[in-house]
Amino acid sequence: MNKKMIIRNAEIKDSFSISKICKNDLIQLTNKDEIFKNYEIYKSCMYMPTEEKFCNLIEKYLNEKSIKIFCCKDENKTNGMIVVSFIEDKKIEVLGIAVDTLHQHKGIGSFMINNLIEKFNLKYILAETDNDAVEFYRKNNFAITQFEKIYNNTKVIRYKCELIK
Repeated sequence: MNKKMIIRNAEIKDSFSISKICKNDLIQLTNKDEIFKNYEIYKSCMYMPTEEKFCNLIEKYLNEKSIKIFCCKDENKTNGMIVVSFIEDKKIEVLGIAVDTLHQHKGIGSFMINNLIEKFNLKYILAETDNDAVEFYRKNNFAITQFEKIYNNTKVIRYKCELIK
């Protein structure tokens, strides 16, 4: 029997399978010093980042039982981080997600989202973002709602991103 092989471009839904091939792993971080090493990655999702702000934020996160910090590793190198708050059973809010600039647009952010969905059987994910990241959520099938918010007496455009499974 003559079978044809079909080759296609990878899609978002393939990110979990691809990550297994690429040896990516999503690991929960609980050690403050280990987390602090990842400032250069995480700062890209912070407003006006400084190491001091980052350290204070991580201290706060580590003291909240509902908040979990995960990193995506490949060969012991951190390529991405995601911080989530478990707001209810099977529901999370993404507090921050960032991928090392050298590894962006390779499916790592999508892998982290999809891995959390599978690992915790999530039914709902909420995130708030800006113009820089809204397309990431859109391509991962989040519903997007634009709204205005005031920061330092300045009106800015923000986006509420929701994924319902």
